[in-house]
Amino acid sequence: MTMWNNKAFTENELSFFGKAVVIILLVIPVIFITVRNIITGEVAKPYAFAICIVGFILFLLSKISLFRKGFLVSFGTKRLSENMENLYRFGYWLMAVGLIFTFLK
Repeated sequence: MTMWNNKAFTENELSFFGKAVVIILLVIPVIFITVRNIITGEVAKPYAFAICIVGFILFLLSKISLFRKGFLVSFGTKRLSENMENLYRFGYWLMAVGLIFTFLK
């Protein structure tokens, strides 16, 4: 029996339920703020939406590498190289931050 197996060093990873809870706790306030601002007809910082656009461009660049390999539909970073994975995650992060700053007062 060896100490080094496939499950080594995974004690700090969140479970599927933990990831879902974190995502829900991050998304619900953004949705609430967005809907409230849409109803009142105001967007606090519309120029912050440019951050979303930059994030989408980075996300799209990472996906183009998969399109070239013949994968038209894919989810997650499983088939991406390490550099493209980082670009993909950073793009998503920028889109989320841009959305929050666009509607946050």
